[in-house]
Amino acid sequence: MAGMISKRWLINYLLIILIVLFAFIGIRYGVESGLSKNTISNLKPQDIRSIAFQSADDAFTLAKSTTQWYIESPINWPANNIAVERVLSITRTEIESSLPADEIDLATLGLQSPRAILTVDDTRFAFGAINNIGNRRYVMTGSKIYLIADIHLHFFTQGLKGIIDRRLLPRSLALQNLRLGDLNLSKTTNGGWQNDGEAIAPDQLNNLIANWQTLEASIIKTYRKAGMPGQKITAGLEDGSKLEFYLMATSPEIVIARPDLGLQYHFAEGRYYGLLAVARE
Repeated sequence: MAGMISKRWLINYLLIILIVLFAFIGIRYGVESGLSKNTISNLKPQDIRSIAFQSADDAFTLAKSTTQWYIESPINWPANNIAVERVLSITRTEIESSLPADEIDLATLGLQSPRAILTVDDTRFAFGAINNIGNRRYVMTGSKIYLIADIHLHFFTQGLKGIIDRRLLPRSLALQNLRLGDLNLSKTTNGGWQNDGEAIAPDQLNNLIANWQTLEASIIKTYRKAGMPGQKITAGLEDGSKLEFYLMATSPEIVIARPDLGLQYHFAEGRYYGLLAVARE
């Protein structure tokens, strides 16, 4: 009896091992052969080079240079790569079913006059109405209509503040000098920074410049001019162009405005030293 039980357990173990083995083989070869669920398009996000967006309120065009997305219109400025990539995730959205566009009244789905149109390279996505079940939106591309999660349109409907780079001076801009308050900083031949005036430790200056180039605003809002402009901050680029900022507030948060872009960047109050000044010992 004990021998029979041992044989049964052995057979069960062998069956379990076989099941796991077949499952592994199926997953491995499925991935290697490129098998995947149906997607809304054949576009590959890493290959996309241009984006155009149009709605009743806004219109943007963007282009990719190497690894960085840039807003080309209505301004010329680096875009927020993360926000753009989230928008582009629509191109790989998995879909289960579709409706032929020529067999349905487009007006009933909000697609006769789309809420917005997104053109990715040569592929056009028209955004229609929201289906209240599951907060999904009707999207038409080519001759098909799909119902997908409503997570892509949000970034563009925020306007520039939804897609612009959250850094004050992204590294791609080749900063040459920065003047703020009593600091007049310029780039040295070895790539460091120096102050024209009081000698300040290089690591403090390098940290301040790094914050302007890498620190992301907690939020970006539409520029609201209140009274006289604040302290003027000027940044010079290697190509000779100049950018102007205005320090609008330092408490309860730091607010730095770019009037020419119609935007203002908000940072935590604790960022004062290292963003607007260096601590004097």
